[in-house]
Amino acid sequence: MNFSTPTLVINKTISLNNLGRMIDVAKKNNLVLRPHFKTHQSIEIGNWFKEKGITSITVSSISMAEFFSSEWNDITIAFPLNILEIGKLNLMIRENRFKLLIDSISSLKVLDSQLEDSVEVFLKIDVGYNRAGLKVEEKQKIKSFIEFCNTSKNLTFLGFLAHFGDSYKSRNKTEIKNVFQKSINRIEVLNIDFPNYQISIGDTPTSSTIKKYPDFINEIRPGNFIFYDLAQYKIGSCEIDDIAIRMICPVVSIYGEREEVLIYGGSVHFSKDSLRENENNIFGYVYFGGIWDVSNKIGYIKSLSQEHGIVKLEKKIDLKIGDQLNVIPVHSCLAVDKMGAFYESGKRVEIMK
Repeated sequence: MNFSTPTLVINKTISLNNLGRMIDVAKKNNLVLRPHFKTHQSIEIGNWFKEKGITSITVSSISMAEFFSSEWNDITIAFPLNILEIGKLNLMIRENRFKLLIDSISSLKVLDSQLEDSVEVFLKIDVGYNRAGLKVEEKQKIKSFIEFCNTSKNLTFLGFLAHFGDSYKSRNKTEIKNVFQKSINRIEVLNIDFPNYQISIGDTPTSSTIKKYPDFINEIRPGNFIFYDLAQYKIGSCEIDDIAIRMICPVVSIYGEREEVLIYGGSVHFSKDSLRENENNIFGYVYFGGIWDVSNKIGYIKSLSQEHGIVKLEKKIDLKIGDQLNVIPVHSCLAVDKMGAFYESGKRVEIMK
């Protein structure tokens, strides 16, 4: 494929292999696989899941829920409710089934007072990531939350939803497993105190690593696994050849004396996400040749500005201006969101706008 500007490409075969492994884990543990669609944001990619028997999904906003509601009727919005969007939510729940995420009794009361139809709600639980949710130890608040739902005519309390976000800070599979076990121990206490409610967990690192789940877990919600990326590879969530995404970037200048190359591809394409490797900031692994050949790595992106990327070469190679380099991005979710579209089998696939 020849592209004149930075272009994102996806490998369907690799993606489906990734999906197949996740489906197998869910089936063996009697779990619902409710994949997070914020990674691909695409109706077409969503159909790959549907063809494999997936019937319920996760999204990260009311707008994303609206986008996918034309194709899906069981959607969890895994972001704490923005009460300013309740009017929009009321229009949507007339036709579709949504599960909402709440993490405060104040938001719950506002929702209850303005709802025009019934909805199901999860209580967001913070198991150590310190981003959002109630702590497991806040039992009285949790109890009040459940009791309020039980007295409401429009709210049905489903259970607890947690995100093991600490797993993304891991450095290897052992650390991922430790994060999982620590988080599961906290969730188990919650399950003992408030039994018979659903428990939904989800993140790509633990979902890709853990093979056996306790019986009190009902569903998992990984998203990034469908494409993976460099960050997931570096912490042990996947192998390098499990990564189903590349950014194709043209070479615009070559600086032989400093062993660097300037590419058309910057932060507006990749985002500013980076990782540390050998005391260097890495914004992507760079390859030359076959798009999906992981044996032909020639260097890494050492810096990004808005449209520019500087590639540090790690081997001598005969490059010329106009060549195309293949880059594994650090974060596939943000690369997809930044680009707004990608190519699969030569066909342009638009994402949510």
